[in-house]
Amino acid sequence: MDFQSPLYTAFLIRRRAKVLADVQFETGECAVVLCPNTTRMTGLARSGTEIRVSYRPKPDRRLCYVWETAVVNGAMVGINLNRQRGLVAEAVENGVLHELGGYAEIRPAASRYLDLTLIPVENSGFPECQVAIAPLYVKNGADLVFPDGVEVANHHVLRRMEQALNDGQRAVLLLLAQRIDGIGVRAGWTRDARYMTALRDLCDKGLEIICCGCSVSDQGIWLTARLPFMF
Repeated sequence: MDFQSPLYTAFLIRRRAKVLADVQFETGECAVVLCPNTTRMTGLARSGTEIRVSYRPKPDRRLCYVWETAVVNGAMVGINLNRQRGLVAEAVENGVLHELGGYAEIRPAASRYLDLTLIPVENSGFPECQVAIAPLYVKNGADLVFPDGVEVANHHVLRRMEQALNDGQRAVLLLLAQRIDGIGVRAGWTRDARYMTALRDLCDKGLEIICCGCSVSDQGIWLTARLPFMF
């Protein structure tokens, strides 16, 4: 996924109200930018962090600058959650995410807590596939950790996944890291043990977990790596 506009370097002053951030550009000018990420962004939102913002003016948009990436320990990390569906759909269409290939159509999911619905070829006998995308950010050593804490939405996602399996559909939880500096994903048992227990039980019933990493640069973000998941 190529960025459609040049990125500008800035430095984070502070993140506030979850979806807003105060930044200072290299010119010394300060601005409020949109932060399209409602997670904790653990390790990514420290004061002074070097970041990149895009400029996306629209007549009805009050904030034209959008926070896109952060530089952490020399690695660039994508933070814009609005890009998740597009990244996954692009990877499926390009054959990079072959685990989700072979379907006739990719649609936005109808359910609030799911992201994509993959429609099989007519009369193929294959079921629809429901995909939920969850972001990966927390890094501990060489591994990424999921989840990063207790989130009510995570439990809602599992209930939707269970319903899909009960309806005879395929259900996939895709853990997406918009970064390339992790070698695997470990279960965060100490962060939400109840969720992890439910997730493991649902895997025994047919839920699939796919973990992916992305190459991130000033030019764009592309899904490029597959990561192992360890309970």
